Parts: sequence; structure tokens; C-alpha cells
Amino acid sequence: MDKILSKFRDDAKAALGNNLICLVHHGSRAKCEAHAESDYDSIIIVKKLNAKTIKTVQNLLQSNPGFTSYLLSLHDIKSLPKGHLLEFVYAKPLYGELKVKTPTSEEVTQYLSHSRRDELFSIRHYLTLPHPSEKKAKTAYYWLKFVYVYLSYLAFIETGKLPATRKQTIAYLENRKGFSLGIKLLRILDNWPSYKDKVAKNPDHYLFMLEKFFQNASP
Repeated sequence: MDKILSKFRDDAKAALGNNLICLVHHGSRAKCEAHAESDYDSIIIVKKLNAKTIKTVQNLLQSNPGFTSYLLSLHDIKSLPKGHLLEFVYAKPLYGELKVKTPTSEEVTQYLSHSRRDELFSIRHYLTLPHPSEKKAKTAYYWLKFVYVYLSYLAFIETGKLPATRKQTIAYLENRKGFSLGIKLLRILDNWPSYKDKVAKNPDHYLFMLEKFFQNASP
């Protein structure tokens, strides 16, 4: 564990005390595929989640720039769509332990079906209503990340194994037909520093690509 993660773990323990059940590190840095601007993604699981807890985590993140966090209570874990729990497969524990059952292919299929629809409608919202270009570019980046989630989960549905990295996901898709747009979007994400300015100049171009992807995608 590097010093940055150690500090975040210690700060989280001090801030949340006995309310903290589990803290895990996930995302591109946990998978060793981050670029210079990548966030440190974390999942914080607590016993009790209320306004005070949310404010505490808000302060925690403000004092640890570069971190993002997915805050969950035990109740949330139990009520999440089962397919969503695939996210924990490559998560690395920083504190505590949480055992979750790997979802079935059917559960992941159902999760992707609902998520695809929600992302599609959200992208159309950004395309049809006025939004600052800066905000469009930022959301385009997060939708690119969901394309990665979507396609790696699709690989899990078909093979029973979740690819560990973007490059593994791309390699899997290259052996199948009909995923040229998905591969193109993953390559943009994989080389984000070189695409960032292009997306900022013309975010609608990339949003239309994303709209087309989610319009035609089906698990």
C-alpha cells in the first residue's frame, strides 16, 4: 500500500471510528492501469448512514484530494442489484473485510439491461438540453468508464470470468464481431490524456458516439 492510500485509510478510520466496517480500493489505480489524472476510487461501507456520516465523508474527501468514494451502508449492500456486486471482484481491501457473493450471469444481464437504459436517457438529456461544454466533456469521461464496465461485464456474462483490465477487455472483444464502436471508445478511455483536449473542444461528437453505443448495446 502506497503512502497516499495509507493516509486515506488512516484518515477514514479516524473520521468514521466504529461506524466504519470496510474500506476498499478499486478502479484503474487498483488494477494498475491508471493515467496521471486518474482518481483513487474507493468504496466506504458503514454501519449507519445518515446526514452526519455523509458530512464526515465529504470532509474526508476534501482533505484527500484525488479521491472519490462510493458510500454504502450494510442495508445498501443488501438492497443493491446483485449484478452490481461484480464491482467488488478486483477491489483491494484497505480496512476491514466484506464478503459478497459473485453474481450469476443472469443477475449481471439484468443489471446491465437497466443500467444501459438509464445511461442512454442521461446522455440524451445532455445532448438535447443546453449544458456548458466543460460539463459535457467531464460527463463524457465518466460515460466512457461505464462503457468499460458494460463491456467487461458482458465478457463475464459470456465466459464466467471478469477481465481484469481494459486491455484484456479489448483483446476479448477483438475476437468477436460487432464491437468496433465499443473498442474505439475503450481505446479513447485507455489513452485519455491524448484525447482530453479533443473531447473538451467538441464534446457532442463523443456524446453522440456514446449515445449510439448504448442505443445498440444489449447484453
